[in-house]
Amino acid sequence: MVRWLTNGMVLLLCLMLTACAAATQAGLSEEFDRSVKSYNRMLRWHEIENAGMTYIDPGLLDQYLKQAESLKKRGITVADYRILTSKYLPDNKSGDVNAEFDYYIMPSNKVKTISYRQDWVYRESTKSWILLTGLPVFK
Repeated sequence: MVRWLTNGMVLLLCLMLTACAAATQAGLSEEFDRSVKSYNRMLRWHEIENAGMTYIDPGLLDQYLKQAESLKKRGITVADYRILTSKYLPDNKSGDVNAEFDYYIMPSNKVKTISYRQDWVYRESTKSWILLTGLPVFK
């Protein structure tokens, strides 16, 4: 009886740990999707600096903010975006995103499209998703 109870408790503990690990992975995947959508939405609605302060790797932030200032000076306006692919990689807690941005440069009304590949990583220290790539080159 004691052996059966001990084996049952061990099995129950293993099932609980497996469920917790699966829930954590699902939570990271959902948080990745939210971060990707939020970052790209911020770019679309002209919140480039805020997007950088929220999601860009601190080591790349100065360069990112210089790029953002350059975009403003050149009169670049993002009209729309599409997430083409978004892949969460649970083995190394990272993600790859391919997006497209439609944009125009004032005073022209010609809309151009640019591809934007984004490399994301989950940082345990901040419990957040961080973007490791800067802004694309708008020509």
